[in-house]
Amino acid sequence: MRAAVAAAMSTFLYTLLGLAAGSSLHCAERRDISPCSCRAQEPGQPLKVACERVAGLSAVLAALAGRFPPETEVALRVAYSELHDLPAHTFQQLGLSIHTLMLNHDNLSALPEEAFSGLGRTEYLSLADNVLTLVPRAALRHMPRLRTLDLGRGAVAALHHGDLQDLPELQHLVLAGNALARLDAQSLPPALRHLHLGRNRLSALNGTLRGLSQLEWLFVNGNQLAQLDGELPAECAQLLLLHAASNRLRRLPAELRACAQLESLFAQGNELEALGGALQRARRLRRLHLSHNRIAQVSEDEFQELEALEELQLGHNRLRELNGSLLPLRALRCLNLTHNRFERFSLREILGLRRLFVIDLSANNISALAGHVAQNVVDAETRVVELRLEHNRLRALDGALMGLHGLQRLNLSHNLLEQIMPDDLIGLEGLRVLDISFNRLKTLEETSKTFLPSLEGLFASNNLLTSLQQDFHGLPTLCWADLANNQIETIGRELAAKTRCRIHGVLGTLRIYLYENPVRCDTNLIETVVAMEANFTKLYGLAPCVAENLTTSVAA
Repeated sequence: MRAAVAAAMSTFLYTLLGLAAGSSLHCAERRDISPCSCRAQEPGQPLKVACERVAGLSAVLAALAGRFPPETEVALRVAYSELHDLPAHTFQQLGLSIHTLMLNHDNLSALPEEAFSGLGRTEYLSLADNVLTLVPRAALRHMPRLRTLDLGRGAVAALHHGDLQDLPELQHLVLAGNALARLDAQSLPPALRHLHLGRNRLSALNGTLRGLSQLEWLFVNGNQLAQLDGELPAECAQLLLLHAASNRLRRLPAELRACAQLESLFAQGNELEALGGALQRARRLRRLHLSHNRIAQVSEDEFQELEALEELQLGHNRLRELNGSLLPLRALRCLNLTHNRFERFSLREILGLRRLFVIDLSANNISALAGHVAQNVVDAETRVVELRLEHNRLRALDGALMGLHGLQRLNLSHNLLEQIMPDDLIGLEGLRVLDISFNRLKTLEETSKTFLPSLEGLFASNNLLTSLQQDFHGLPTLCWADLANNQIETIGRELAAKTRCRIHGVLGTLRIYLYENPVRCDTNLIETVVAMEANFTKLYGLAPCVAENLTTSVAA
């Protein structure tokens, strides 16, 4: 009698204080439910209870039964356990309202129907990371309110008609990482909003998706699909994301033109040769990944209405030109064109794109750049923060980058540059990092005639430089310069006379790295080192004799 009164009072107190306070009180006694543990969530959310490495469902029952007020709503996870006694017990015996049930890494190959009786309130079921070969149709009958079903990373080979027929409210289905090779027609509940069929063995979708008019996310990546024509929902007005990477697609489905809400399309790692105008009307598209395909050309109107596109990944294709196709992309922030076949690139292609953050043109065959302000080619509103041109065949810049206002990082490494002219860098007031390493530069003398007021880092290693004199006079805030692996013999004491390291307004020391250079270790060098250190400049990588002579000089 006393226990009944105490239980009634406890239930009243939990109700009075609310779920958050009740959850905290439950979890304060976590030692009493070992080997399980619990954790309170946000107010109104189920109590999280986790049991790992238990010997069976009987151990879970022993730990949890009677430890919580009747019908406490919980999210129960039983993982890395052996549940051989499932047929002898039921989850209903816990006396809890199981909102979420996760049975992961439990080596389950089949589910006894009886064990899942009494789960009429369960909305989330995860059986991921087991060895189920079939969808557990009988067990699912006991969970008609299920909204999320996760069967990921198992061994399910087919989805049969009727497997999910008892789940009318199912909205989120994960079958990723199985052995799916067959989908029966009409095997998916029509209310589905999120569907993950990635990393399976599907060569066709069998029209299974045609009736899913509410579908928002579709993952079919990592399969063996050769085409998606006629496979998308007949009414795809709600589709926001399509992930079809790593298949064998040779073209994009024409039905994409009807998917007016599409925001993300991932089709990298396929066999696409062209886009065929399938995306011309995708006005809400923000992310488009088409790298690692066979795309050889894009038409002038390919992206005609993609006014919201922010990221365009076209690396590892066969492009030689863009035909002005990028000009409508006024919201574009990231453009990746690495590993294509460009031999020449004109800045006309980015005319007026003022939100660009990065353009990656690395690893092409570019031997010439075209377009600069003097020719009135690059719009004054064009902005690029980072430009990557490494691993090309540039011998000269010919002033093509002059006036690219807003440029902060410029990578020209691994080219064939023999000289940098003053006009090449005019107007780059915001440039902070310049990489011209691994070229054929014999001098940086011309850079002294260029003013780069924001440059903090200069990478010029692995060139053919022989002398440093007044080369840094146009670099007033430089903080580090990598000049290793050149042929530098002499260093003038005026090299950094007009330079004082400054990052975000904070003064520092200019560090110059000269490793692997044949610098002459003589009296002039010692005087240069002393003068530079007095001017907050430090040289690294000089011959040992410099340190010895410098010590002697200071002592004297």
